[in-house]
Amino acid sequence: MVGTDIYCGYKIEKAPETLEPNNEIEGIFIIENRGKKDKKLKKAFVRINELYLEKVIYRDAETGEETKKYEDRKKTMKTEEVVKGDKIKAGEKKEIKFKITMPSSWSKKKKNKIKDWRLEMWFIQKSAMVASRGSHKDDATCILPVKGSKRPPSFGVLPKKEKKKD
Repeated sequence: MVGTDIYCGYKIEKAPETLEPNNEIEGIFIIENRGKKDKKLKKAFVRINELYLEKVIYRDAETGEETKKYEDRKKTMKTEEVVKGDKIKAGEKKEIKFKITMPSSWSKKKKNKIKDWRLEMWFIQKSAMVASRGSHKDDATCILPVKGSKRPPSFGVLPKKEKKKD
């Protein structure tokens, strides 16, 4: 988020190579106030999201011309609050331990209209009007190593595709 002095990050402890449903992830959520003023940390939470691109077809009402476009889709699968009603002083860096259990099930979208499917873990803080992942959202985004994802994970390895047996 532009204009915020709050920076978020994370460290994953005992990172598993791949994740399955109901696996636990433990780590440290890092929140740093690089501003000159103390801030009220209303809350901080870890969220697991399913993200993908979906092909959408638009049709012009007058000409009937079709336009195809990929649009971002996001579904929140789980949220775990780690802090509520705290203060973060100017120049302070807080390290908060967290543990989150993966959702009990998920599956890659198999439609041919879907691409770039993945699960991500976001580290979000709310110290102003809007909740955000801080000034550099990529530092607060963890791509999870799950079957079906093609994106390189932030830790671990992507599971290999199983070959069909005859």
